[in-house]
Amino acid sequence: MTLGPWTPTDATTPWKPVAEDDSLDGLRAALAAADRGHEPQDGYEDSCWILHAIHDGPVRLRWDEVLTREGRRLADWPGTLSYLVFEGVAGADELEGPDPAELDRATLARLVEHLARTGPQGPDTPCGAAQAPAATPLGGATVARRGRLGDALAHHDTGADFRFPATWWASDGGWLVLTDLDLSATEVFGTRALITALLADPELDAVRRPTIAETLGD
Repeated sequence: MTLGPWTPTDATTPWKPVAEDDSLDGLRAALAAADRGHEPQDGYEDSCWILHAIHDGPVRLRWDEVLTREGRRLADWPGTLSYLVFEGVAGADELEGPDPAELDRATLARLVEHLARTGPQGPDTPCGAAQAPAATPLGGATVARRGRLGDALAHHDTGADFRFPATWWASDGGWLVLTDLDLSATEVFGTRALITALLADPELDAVRRPTIAETLGD
């Protein structure tokens, strides 16, 4: 994967840059140590993966719909959720997606709707967000921001950073979202109710899978 140009954080966006001494809700050290995005090992009731969109023209396909062309199932895949899942699948190279490192806008919008329902502040939920160190200038500090959950799409559309932040979370610790820069799926951590709702949403291709750490044996 070729990384695109990095854009400085002084662009006008709804999510504003934070000072370097901001603790990022106690996550700063963990975020700095996670080269491609921070995956928490505890502190949340449940988690799932949202698979990034694949399209055949105007038609969105679920990952398993593509894999069945070769008699495969995602449940049998032993690795992490990258483009490698589709190696050797007939016609996969002609499909659009799945994008690495970022949710498409429609899926992001749907995820934000679910996240807004999980807490008392709804779209006014204060959030923190941080780029992965691999997406920052060599030797640069963590690119981090704060803002309202309800402004997530506006931040996405402004495109101030290299990509939508790899890690973003509710400041009260209610949930955390990770899109590892090497993967084509987004991991969501939160309450059992949140994860159950994501898995049941027909507009999302959400699945239960091991975490990155579990898959890699870390």
